[in-house]
Amino acid sequence: MSEPRICSCDTSFVKFLFNKFLRKKIDCNCHSLVGSASNMDRPEAEASGDWGEDQRPEAVGPSIQEPEEEVEEDVRMCVDMASLSVVRPHTQIDYYHHLVPHLSDITNSSYYWGKMDRYEAEYLLEDKPEGSFLLRDSAQDEYLFSVSFRRYGRSLHARIEEQNHEFSFDCHDPGVYMNRNIPKLLDHYKDPASCMFFEPMLCHPVNKKNAFSLQSLARAAICDSLEMYTDVDTLELPKSLKVFLKEYHYRHRLRVHRYDLES
Repeated sequence: MSEPRICSCDTSFVKFLFNKFLRKKIDCNCHSLVGSASNMDRPEAEASGDWGEDQRPEAVGPSIQEPEEEVEEDVRMCVDMASLSVVRPHTQIDYYHHLVPHLSDITNSSYYWGKMDRYEAEYLLEDKPEGSFLLRDSAQDEYLFSVSFRRYGRSLHARIEEQNHEFSFDCHDPGVYMNRNIPKLLDHYKDPASCMFFEPMLCHPVNKKNAFSLQSLARAAICDSLEMYTDVDTLELPKSLKVFLKEYHYRHRLRVHRYDLES
């Protein structure tokens, strides 16, 4: 006796719904089982197929077909789900960009290391005395530079913030020293007597051993010769070089446009 067969629509109801949603017809083989079982109960004449044209019984178990109404409903459901996934912006923020001033002074500083994460900086500062420091590019997009330094027996990091075209370690505190020139900002913290307990102490620079590329030095010289960020677009240079020149810049919010208030 043959083993009973299991219908696929009983074992995977989720798959049945998924195929139905894709407008595919499901052919269940339960009806073929019914037909084969009925052949076993028929006499030999029936099984051998000795029926006349007017005596042959109709097929058992009509095929499954999706009604047109259900297909249309599935299409409408698909359209509704697609409309929910559309992202409509409701706020647009315009910015005014500025080039970093005195970029040549930064690039020519012996303690400026360029692109570096905090873990590399901590490795360079390991076993260094109190007040050792280096300047590096910040890993966060909203900040340009960070200072890594040794104080209180461990390596610490301070972001350099910008406000009103001046740089400081805390632009929200008007009592914190600010300067348009970042190397001069760091020079202010060389004297331990003038450093508050929460401020960095920058006494011993950790110098970079290798010089920057000629391309980086030329970028700093060109940017210092320009007055505005948009002046880069006036240069007769390839687009890729213009993007390279604009890398070191900060931005100020110009206006905010709310689209959701218009509806």
